[in-house]
Amino acid sequence: MVLAAVLGMLAVLGACAEADAGGDGASRPSRSSADPVPAGAAPPRIPSAPQLPGSPAGVVFAADGSGFALFAQCGEKRCRQSVAVLDQGAEAWRPVRSPLPDVTGDLGITVGLMGLGPGRALITEGVWPPTHRTWFTGDGGRTWRTGSEKPSGTIPVVPEGGALVRECVEVLEDNSYCARARLLVVMPDTGEFRVLATQPMLKGVVGPAGEVALTDSGTEGGKESGSAPPASGTARTLLFASAEEQGSGVPLLAASEDRGRTWRTTPLPGADPGSSVRVTAAGGTLYAVQTGELPEDETVKNGLQTIHRSADAGHTWQRIWKHRKGVEPRSLVGDLVPAADGSLTVHGQDGLWRSTDGARTFERASSGARYPVGAVSVTPLGFLGTDSFGNGSFRISADGIHWHSFELGDGD
Repeated sequence: MVLAAVLGMLAVLGACAEADAGGDGASRPSRSSADPVPAGAAPPRIPSAPQLPGSPAGVVFAADGSGFALFAQCGEKRCRQSVAVLDQGAEAWRPVRSPLPDVTGDLGITVGLMGLGPGRALITEGVWPPTHRTWFTGDGGRTWRTGSEKPSGTIPVVPEGGALVRECVEVLEDNSYCARARLLVVMPDTGEFRVLATQPMLKGVVGPAGEVALTDSGTEGGKESGSAPPASGTARTLLFASAEEQGSGVPLLAASEDRGRTWRTTPLPGADPGSSVRVTAAGGTLYAVQTGELPEDETVKNGLQTIHRSADAGHTWQRIWKHRKGVEPRSLVGDLVPAADGSLTVHGQDGLWRSTDGARTFERASSGARYPVGAVSVTPLGFLGTDSFGNGSFRISADGIHWHSFELGDGD
């Protein structure tokens, strides 16, 4: 059905970009990338489930290979939402009771699905005006607990498995956009929201910019505290947040190496104003990608503005890519894909683009496609790719090179 396909496409695109609407709903969470893997690592084997009714409106995975999928099956005046669960090592998806009510009228599907670890997921309603309703499961969808996005209390750190999200605390007078925000933590064991006790030293609309697993080379780290650097090959987790600098509109980054207890800020030299930032990691290298409106080409959605690189855990950044009129890639849908062979891949509005020189130059991938090729997001299980047309086609990779395809939903 066309409506279901559109809903699926919107879900794909919505999962890849932070919502800009006003209100105090949380933005998409910061989730950890998979640990660095060698080139040639076999992709996770995810079973297909074409018999499940509807089009997928959200898919999440945990590091152990388990996952959740949310489906929407829409008729003339009503959309029915359902949930399926993939248990660790299972050969088939398991339908579970959905806690979500049917959607009537022309409201569309607005819910968000958040993975919080093996067997744990949170569904947020995502409507405007916000109701703040949530549904949490800690037992693989067998039971659901109704909750709220409104935070209760504070917490000093983001626990393992928890998610960092944005809460809008002030909107513009016309309700068109958020004017001020703060960071909340979603608790992995309950789905409850807490205020992060120490906020990054950023003003305005602060939001999560990525959670990455960084492999140290042994030559960096400890530079501010005077402590010895980590041993070579040691993996550590960094949290990133961003906000636009007041006045200039240029984004600033803040990084935490202790799960949100303390933060340090760092500028992105040569960054463009009015954009969002996402950070991904490839071994010991970080990439900060800016996406937003391209002033010279208003026809491009999710415009790729700049790519910055850091070899010192985000203490300093070097701009290695900047948009130039007519030069591809002009857009990025989802996350940058830093593969284990050192290449970087951009899924854009006009095809697939690959760089083998650290994002200094890109060439069109061998497929030669000149249409939207879907999006890829970084998940705890690896790179998750989705198609652009909401037909339930997915692919997953551990190394960004070798992919396994699977299908979800019947599209009706």
